[in-house]
Amino acid sequence: MQRILMLCLAGALALAAASCKDEKTVTVQTICVNGLIYEVKTAIYAEEPADAEDEAAFELGLFPTEFTTPPEEEPDFYIGIDMSESLWGKTIDLSEPLDRNTHPWPYLFITAKNGGERITIDYDEDPISEKISHGSLSVTKNGDRFAVKLSVMLSDGQYISADWKGTAKKAEIPE
Repeated sequence: MQRILMLCLAGALALAAASCKDEKTVTVQTICVNGLIYEVKTAIYAEEPADAEDEAAFELGLFPTEFTTPPEEEPDFYIGIDMSESLWGKTIDLSEPLDRNTHPWPYLFITAKNGGERITIDYDEDPISEKISHGSLSVTKNGDRFAVKLSVMLSDGQYISADWKGTAKKAEIPE
């Protein structure tokens, strides 16, 4: 009888804890490509300096595999984001083209791979209004610390998402 009472008490406490409102935002540390969800084990980034044509940018890769250096071959599963500095810290409506009223133009490239499926979204090349049904992206960067919120549904039904916050390892881009 005492065991049943303790189990009921434990269940009531668990239910009370689960129903408490917590105003903190929870980051789940995951990436998802077409329904396959993995925890991010490695984040690697590289900085791209500004030049006459492009503003400063970074490339960020989120991987479910542990790496100490960037992989030499394309992994089977990952999400990559390449974006210019003027887009950092903003929530971007991915179904709309980027504002091209500034020079140099901001750019954004998103790629994801799920086994043999590779998805690319190139804001310099793709007719975005035809390719993307809806979605948003927000990336903040402070040194090697990043926060990523990505959710995008393509018009062909493919889906990419990321919810990750943490420290990324810096890599150098070979010239």
